[in-house]
Amino acid sequence: MRLLLTAALALFLAAPAWADDVPKQAPKITLKSPDGKKSIDLGKLFEQGPVLVRLTCACSGCDAELPYFQKLQAAYNAKGLQTVAVFREKPETLEQYVDKKAIKFQWLSDPSGELWKTFDSKAMPTNILIDKGGKVVRVVPGCTVDGKNAQLLSNEIAGLLNVPAAQVVEQKKK
Repeated sequence: MRLLLTAALALFLAAPAWADDVPKQAPKITLKSPDGKKSIDLGKLFEQGPVLVRLTCACSGCDAELPYFQKLQAAYNAKGLQTVAVFREKPETLEQYVDKKAIKFQWLSDPSGELWKTFDSKAMPTNILIDKGGKVVRVVPGCTVDGKNAQLLSNEIAGLLNVPAAQVVEQKKK
């Protein structure tokens, strides 16, 4: 009887972990800038191919990680990857940052953090990889200034596109 109760309790406790493994659908929403000048239809984007939504800011950690994500977009741009960076800064501050950093992917400002709520994100930054058709394939929270998160996502994107993985982080010589 004790063994049966232990097994039942173990199954009960493990159930939420199994539920989290079920792929989720990304919301089909139109992202709008606070000033209403820019909008991006996320649903249309992931009908075309994989989309990387990067919920981020211009802090020193996210700033240090940015070049790896720019390399990531450049590596898969011709193969259909679309990156959308959503920043917490106000639009007037962000315009200068985007110009200075020569950001080549789509971006929006969301100072109120509505998109963080939509994606139930608790970390800054959070990277959400969405496959063609809208299935959330991978959520990578947190910052790695050495580019590990970008490389992890590069490997995932390569699998989705059925192409060799791009090396966005320089390999250390032995």
